[in-house]
Amino acid sequence: MAASWSLSHTLGAKEKTFYWRIDSRGNIFIKRKFRKDIFSRIDKISCNNLDRLQEFMQEREWKGLASNASKLYTGTEKNGIGKFMYSLRPEVPYAQLSSQLSAIFYHSEVWEWNRKKRGMKFLLLSGSWQEKTAQYYRNSLISERKLPEPENQDCFISDFFKNSLQQENELKKLQELKRLQEPLQKTIQEEPVQKIVQAKLSTFFGS
Repeated sequence: MAASWSLSHTLGAKEKTFYWRIDSRGNIFIKRKFRKDIFSRIDKISCNNLDRLQEFMQEREWKGLASNASKLYTGTEKNGIGKFMYSLRPEVPYAQLSSQLSAIFYHSEVWEWNRKKRGMKFLLLSGSWQEKTAQYYRNSLISERKLPEPENQDCFISDFFKNSLQQENELKKLQELKRLQEPLQKTIQEEPVQKIVQAKLSTFFGS
C-alpha cells in the first residue's frame, strides 16, 4: 500500500500546516510549503538522527525550540532543539524542522510541552519514541479515514475484493461487446467499397 501523509499543525503562535509520515525503519518524512516556493519541500529525518535527538533530550531538563533562522546562520542561537538539529546538518531549513518534530512528539506523548505559544519548551517522557510515534501515526490515519478502523478491517478487505471483482466483470463485458461488434464494424466498412465496385462495373458494362 502506498504511504499516506498525515495532516498536522505546529504548536506556536503562528500555526503552520504540514504533512508527515513515519516508515517501518523509524525515518520521519515531513512535507511543508514555504511561502515563496511553488512546490512543497519534503525532508527526511533519519532514524539515526532522531535517536540522537532523543539522547539530547535525555538530560531531563526542558529544552527550547532554538530555531531562529538568522541566529542559527550566525551561530548565536542558544542551546536547544533547533540548534542541535543544526549540528546534525548545518542547514537552516533542516534545523527548523524542530517546530514540526516537536508537534509530532508532543501529540505522540514522546515529549511534554509547557503549553506556551511563545517560549515553548519540551521535556522527554519515558517510553520508546519510535513505538509511540508509529502508533500516533496509525491513529491519525484512522481518524482521517485513510486506514480502516481495526474492527472494520475485514469489511474493508471484503469490499476491496468485491469492487475488484465487479471491475473485472465489467472489463470482461466490455471485451465481449467489442468482440461482437468487430464483425458488424467490418461489414459496415466493407459495404461502401462493395457499392463503389458495383457502380463501376455497371458503368463499364453499360447496365
